[in-house]
Amino acid sequence: MIFVLAVIAIFIAVSIYLFFKVESLTRELSLMKKELFATKKENKNYVEMMAVIANRYEEASKQRFVTLRNTSAEDVEKFDIIAPMINNYAKIFNDSTRGKGQLQPSVQKVYDGYQKGSYKIFCNYVAQSDKAIKRAWSSNNINGFIILIEAILQVNNKK
Repeated sequence: MIFVLAVIAIFIAVSIYLFFKVESLTRELSLMKKELFATKKENKNYVEMMAVIANRYEEASKQRFVTLRNTSAEDVEKFDIIAPMINNYAKIFNDSTRGKGQLQPSVQKVYDGYQKGSYKIFCNYVAQSDKAIKRAWSSNNINGFIILIEAILQVNNKK
């Protein structure tokens, strides 16, 4: 009889222990769910903010590009080479934010969609450009893209 009572007491003790353990795990799980929800909300806000920034930069770059194109009668070919990148600024910007090494594939998709062989022409243009453009292009990330556009517009502005 004592053996049966000992087994029942052990069973009750283990049950109580497991009950409290489940309760603490449930609390931790609910806290993690709250944190996950807050993180998702914050992520959504960051994505929206990045989209707004991309659109603003795109508008400013397009305006500068149009102004340069209208004021410069020579080097029309250079402006035709740069046009797809400027016109798809937000798309390239958003693709580049996804990670390092995304700039060149994104630009290649844009140029391949624009005209067959235009990506190669653009790469030749970059290869013949100054060091700042080459360095920005070789960085292959979002920061490089922003610097690349600025460098391209400034080089064409000076000429």
